[in-house]
Amino acid sequence: MKQLEEEKIDQLLGIINRYPSIDIAHFSDGSHLLNKKIHQLCAEHGYEYRLNCTSDVCYDKAMAKYAEEKHITVKRFNLARPRYMVQAKTYDYLFVTTEIADEERSSFLQKSYGIIKNAGLILIFVPAGDLHQRHIWTELLQENYFVATNTLDIFSEYDVIISKKMHGWGG
Repeated sequence: MKQLEEEKIDQLLGIINRYPSIDIAHFSDGSHLLNKKIHQLCAEHGYEYRLNCTSDVCYDKAMAKYAEEKHITVKRFNLARPRYMVQAKTYDYLFVTTEIADEERSSFLQKSYGIIKNAGLILIFVPAGDLHQRHIWTELLQENYFVATNTLDIFSEYDVIISKKMHGWGG
């Protein structure tokens, strides 16, 4: 993933409600400024952040940086696992900055649906201006019972597709 602009990350994180007990999960394949900024937000407000590293490099760097930190749990994560639920934990926000193979996207969304709280948001980063990728993700989100899908084009290198899990829908 290319570097994100810091002021734009702050702007994006402004969508996170400042309520007590917010839980954030993130599927990441690298050590990014976004990881650091989400961790800072969680530390400031007492939120919980679960960083699911989908690559060994991400995991090694995150463990070196956050091993002793509170408000963050770093896990090595295989996207091919049959379920994503861990100890019945659900999240208010799910960030996706890791690459998801085309043939795995529907399965990824089905498994992710179960770990997002009702009315929770999923935020998927795709290359900026790639209308084909935006269209594919939007269709898959709708097929997998996510609604109110929108795209933010605040970053120079990435667009962020945001969609909401609705209570009582599907899955």
